[in-house]
Amino acid sequence: MIAIALLFFLILAIYSNTFYAAWQFDDKPNIIDNQLLHLKDLKPESLFETFYTDPHDPWNPGKKLNRPIVFLTFAINWYFSQEKVFGYHIVNLLIHFLTAAFLYCTILNLFDAPSLKEKHERNKYFIAIVAAVLWAVNPLQTQAVTYIVQRMASMATMFYVMSLFFYVRCRLSDASLKRILLLLVSILCFLLALGSKENAAALPAAVLLIEVTCFQNINWRFRTTAYWSASVLIAVFVVFASIWLFKPQIFPSIMKGFEYRPFTLAERLLTEPRILLYHLSQLLYPVPTRLSVEHDVVVSTSLWQNPRFG
Repeated sequence: MIAIALLFFLILAIYSNTFYAAWQFDDKPNIIDNQLLHLKDLKPESLFETFYTDPHDPWNPGKKLNRPIVFLTFAINWYFSQEKVFGYHIVNLLIHFLTAAFLYCTILNLFDAPSLKEKHERNKYFIAIVAAVLWAVNPLQTQAVTYIVQRMASMATMFYVMSLFFYVRCRLSDASLKRILLLLVSILCFLLALGSKENAAALPAAVLLIEVTCFQNINWRFRTTAYWSASVLIAVFVVFASIWLFKPQIFPSIMKGFEYRPFTLAERLLTEPRILLYHLSQLLYPVPTRLSVEHDVVVSTSLWQNPRFG
């Protein structure tokens, strides 16, 4: 409890000057101009309608779910605060704190797994709190916390980490009924993460990694082969299941979307690895000049192009 309290006050101190940060970029079409989120009441039918909001058509509900969990929270925020940003920032900060707290608890519980038990018994609290603090205070997180619409990413992360926590608790429990309940809660958190942002579909691969490395007494070569083979299969299944559930017309819409962009789908795929590596480097070298809501990205047109970022 002391560690969790420390996390709360540390995060509060760091982000206390951001509670009145103004609306930015995608905040406007997703929240301010999105009429389906402007609730006049909290009736179940009104709340349910927010699940199908489409920022491209802010007056009419769409036909498929569109990150329903996050848009529901935006709608409730709007009901109480309208365009006043303070309430939105408070919710974003609480989400960040809960994620850090569950990350700490997850790491702490992992030290009770068979592969780690008794190896770091004396230092497990220290390791867990240092890892959680380093994650929580990294400047790279500021966009997910202070850029209101990026609640989509932070909520997906929160439920992602919560799902891992309940899975680890399930594996450590000896009571059958408790294990079943914990597993069901873990699955529920996974669905909530998926309902916040689609990239949470990678969660089964993370669960498999934890299972193979922490709970199975098998050699490392077999662990590596089993992990990569199963994770690829699970990832493919989850991605296609997510597409079917949320956006069945995603393939035609993706191709149509590139008609209005200054780059092709192939150029985007060539450019993405550079962007991913750049963001990973920001974790280790998060100086202000490398942190921005927008980056000047030079589009890659071939595999042999000079790999500069901007």
